[in-house]
Amino acid sequence: MTRFLYLTDTHFGANPIGFHQQTAYPERLADLINALRGEVIRHSADFVIHGGDLIDCCSVDLIRQAYDLLKLPVPVYLCLGNHDLDRPDAVELWLSHAPDLFIGGSPHYEVVCTSCVVHVMPNHWESGYEYYWKGAQMPCFTESQLHRLEQAIEAHPGKAHVLVTHSPVFGMSREQSGLDRVIHDAPETFRQSIVNLVRKHPGLKVVLSGHNHLNTLHLTEEAAFASASSLVETPFEYKLVEVSDTQMRMTTHRLDLSGLTGFSPDYNEARTYVQGREQDREFIVAIP
Repeated sequence: MTRFLYLTDTHFGANPIGFHQQTAYPERLADLINALRGEVIRHSADFVIHGGDLIDCCSVDLIRQAYDLLKLPVPVYLCLGNHDLDRPDAVELWLSHAPDLFIGGSPHYEVVCTSCVVHVMPNHWESGYEYYWKGAQMPCFTESQLHRLEQAIEAHPGKAHVLVTHSPVFGMSREQSGLDRVIHDAPETFRQSIVNLVRKHPGLKVVLSGHNHLNTLHLTEEAAFASASSLVETPFEYKLVEVSDTQMRMTTHRLDLSGLTGFSPDYNEARTYVQGREQDREFIVAIP
């Protein structure tokens, strides 16, 4: 059995916070990570994956501070998000000052486990600008990324596969939100590039993302596509992914902050859809 925790969009260093879905407390990240330590132990997690936007803007100081905060009893890995990549030399800075958040000195890598392989593949944000977010919201992959991913999947034919990228593949449905539109929908070209991969490779059963700060789940015959809310937004949630020889299971959990005195976070009752319905917060998919 492989177990890992998945969290995302901490935006450390934001002052004030920009985009958010619920009330956000990036300044309390140290307290939240301290609470996460207990969750790592409680779930007997093998590692933790951060789905991106660890920091709010890329600088050496913020990288170093966030890197120090993420010292946990197990390895922590990062899928770079757009806010992590808002300068041309961002990847160089990350690999130089937080090397343990990656494997093999690359932002695109694999975590190979006994029962699965987790493929961390950050998306780009504009064609022609690899690992550099200038403000565009046009997620895409390069052909070389997709080719490398396929090779990595084919190199482990007997294992189940999980893909982690920052941008969500599907938006939040009208049924979940109760609104008259899909929230944070993905461009069709981006969505199709991942859907095609899932159809071509039956072992690729789960795609995890962040960016939209929403708990969403889209199930197809081939795979589960899930996004997660921000760890620093009330009520401070993360995902637990458990992989056995026969199934993958994802559940959504809240940090236990009962030991944190003097902290009374606000919650926007008009946006309870951020947390999702029960069916948006967990899944089980069979492994052939």
